[in-house]
Amino acid sequence: MPSIDLKRLLNEPIYAMDFQFMAGDLKDFLDSSERNIELQYHLECQNIQRRAETEDFPEGFREHLQTNADHRFKVSLPLRVRYGALLGLTTSVEWGIHFLVESLREPLSTKPRNRNPTVHALSELAARTRLGKDELVQDYEALVHVRNCITHAAGIVKHFKYRDELYWAVRRLVGFSIDNWHFLGEHICIQRGALNRYIESTGQLVVTIYRACDEQGLLKNDSSRPARVRHSSDAGWTDDPGGGGSVV
Repeated sequence: MPSIDLKRLLNEPIYAMDFQFMAGDLKDFLDSSERNIELQYHLECQNIQRRAETEDFPEGFREHLQTNADHRFKVSLPLRVRYGALLGLTTSVEWGIHFLVESLREPLSTKPRNRNPTVHALSELAARTRLGKDELVQDYEALVHVRNCITHAAGIVKHFKYRDELYWAVRRLVGFSIDNWHFLGEHICIQRGALNRYIESTGQLVVTIYRACDEQGLLKNDSSRPARVRHSSDAGWTDDPGGGGSVV
């Protein structure tokens, strides 16, 4: 049995604990919701079959019930869960980065007009720390454009003002598309499992930026700085998988 270095385990800094818990909970919410919807769909199909065998349905009524169930459990409910999870992810990143920005020794540069403040912060911090994470920052920016369409236009493309940015975002994101799954017109479609990769990659981006800012001395030297926090084993985004962590 391998020995455990308890001193190292207790003193290894783990970054962005609150953010890690939020995003880890979000992934659990998304996965459990998808499984529950799938289970409820099978139960509803069984119920329709049982009713069709025991009740005197009018012609075409069984097909009507099945069509309604297909739409509810294959389109309506999954989309709302995925939309909600996307909003939860972007909100979690905004909270985590806002706290980090407040702890910087040097403030960020002035945000360009019409640019999302969190995207601006991620981009500048990645540049300051020379992390080379431009692709991940662009992924997050694409998620923000999709989020904006959901919050301002219910995900329906024709009602969204910034369609050029939306088309760019959907082309960039794997598992995202613009299609017509329901009767309201073209809208943002998110495949099952598509969000998981971005929850993971965005989580790693935020934690890596926290670590780099701390190690490179970019944070204020006071008790309010957010750099080192206790281990969050459930979220799994520590830079060192063997670390334990404590407040320093």
